[in-house]
Amino acid sequence: MIGVLVRLQLKLSWRYTMSSVAMKVGSLIMAVLMLGSVVPLMWGMLALRGTSAATRGEVLTSGFALLTLLWPIMVTLMTGSNDMLDAGRFALYPVRMGRLMPGLVVSAAMGLGGVMMLFLGVGYVAAWSTSPLTLLGAVVGWVVGFATCLASSRALAAVLADVLRRRKARDLTIIVFFLVIMGFSVAMQLVSRSLAAGTITTNPDAFFAGLSTTAGVIAWTPFGWAWGLPWALASGQGVKALLWLVLALAWLVLMAWVWAHQFGKRLTSQLEAGGEAEKITKANPLDRLLPATPAGAIAKRGLRYFRRDPRRLISIIATIILPFLMALSMSMSAGQMSPDEQAIITQVLTFSPALAGWMVAIYVGWDISYDGSALATQIVTGVSGRDDRWGRVLASLVLFTPIIVVMIIGFTIYTGQWQVLPSVVGVSAALLLIGMGVGSWIGSIWQIPQPPAGSSLVGRNGTGGAAGFGASMIGMFLPVILTLPVVALAVLALAVNPVFSWLALLVGFGLGGLVLWWGIRSGGRRLDRTWPEALAKVTWKG
Repeated sequence: MIGVLVRLQLKLSWRYTMSSVAMKVGSLIMAVLMLGSVVPLMWGMLALRGTSAATRGEVLTSGFALLTLLWPIMVTLMTGSNDMLDAGRFALYPVRMGRLMPGLVVSAAMGLGGVMMLFLGVGYVAAWSTSPLTLLGAVVGWVVGFATCLASSRALAAVLADVLRRRKARDLTIIVFFLVIMGFSVAMQLVSRSLAAGTITTNPDAFFAGLSTTAGVIAWTPFGWAWGLPWALASGQGVKALLWLVLALAWLVLMAWVWAHQFGKRLTSQLEAGGEAEKITKANPLDRLLPATPAGAIAKRGLRYFRRDPRRLISIIATIILPFLMALSMSMSAGQMSPDEQAIITQVLTFSPALAGWMVAIYVGWDISYDGSALATQIVTGVSGRDDRWGRVLASLVLFTPIIVVMIIGFTIYTGQWQVLPSVVGVSAALLLIGMGVGSWIGSIWQIPQPPAGSSLVGRNGTGGAAGFGASMIGMFLPVILTLPVVALAVLALAVNPVFSWLALLVGFGLGGLVLWWGIRSGGRRLDRTWPEALAKVTWKG
């Protein structure tokens, strides 16, 4: 049974990797990136072989304990309960859990994660190969630690399986994952600024002094018990090493029992959970606010999609966060500048909300791609391309305009640059309206199939190719180029005369409205001629 499951795992993985050109390239890039990061770490651990036992123990125990903690979290966030050897696939076969579990344990290690742990394990064992006793402890610690990573990830996924099968839970997981990435980027900015300012010490002695206390605490956690075995043996603390080994084995048995229990329950239960009942609510105020026309109906549907589809909800979050990220970066840099430079930074900071309008342009361009095969329902009703373009633009305007207005007022209050408020409004309106016009035109030419709602955030299909990349570049840079006249007037308002600020306001709305009208008109005409082709392009084929 072990051989059968391992061959099945390898065959499914190979078929999944070879399913498209994008998957082949993506898998190759992932493998290269993994080797590019793991091999230097392995050589770094080999270099630790010549250091003291305390230094090796602090660094290796802390690093591998962090890996053991993050392994199940990242696996669950990225794949949820979607396992190629999920218990539900074996529910109809007369095979007991006891026969399946050994093969599942071995097949769980057959992947990039297993290869990564193999390389890291070589470095870990080599770092502790200074004596036979520590070498034995390192081998035992690596085996128990690797098994703990596998068992804990499967146990967590199994416990959360029922929850992650619900669409709302999967959507929330994607949003949380996106927020974690954004928070990590902010944290990296803060750390880099602190290093540059000298508030975080780079003295190796001070670093290892703080690491010694931290590693001592980490070694007594379930994530550090196995990895601290050779450290305890090298320090002559055999009793502590024995205690850590017993605790590590007990934790491994607990994780394995949770996994086996959940797997056995899933193996004897129904394959799919039943559907959920939903309460029918009355129409919301937007149904009365938006017109009762085809374009209005598309706008109402789009607004509901922004709330229900996590990918579109992420677009709202990104639109709100991006100006604040720019403001944070500029504010941290301002402390090291002269007063004149700080004044310029303050004025530029006032224009940060214009980035939100620029982001909206990208979403309008790809909005039709998120419909997928459901676009057929709209096509068969006879909705014109012009109504489709107007409806999607109207939904974005209703949603994002209040957000941008509030941000403009808030940033202006923060900086106190009220004299540039007309310029800020003009530039923001130009980027928003021009971007929507360009996006309406691009969306009628290029459509890319998107994964269904609830899929992995990084999942993609291999049919986008160079066309999708080119469309993204046009959608990003063309609105900026067309907005340059408004930006020039805003610069003249700052450098020459405030009267140019009002000209920037008028030109921004005028030019933006003209490009918006052109984009909706030309995009609508093209869709009227190419609805079948558009439907074929946006349909997700897995």
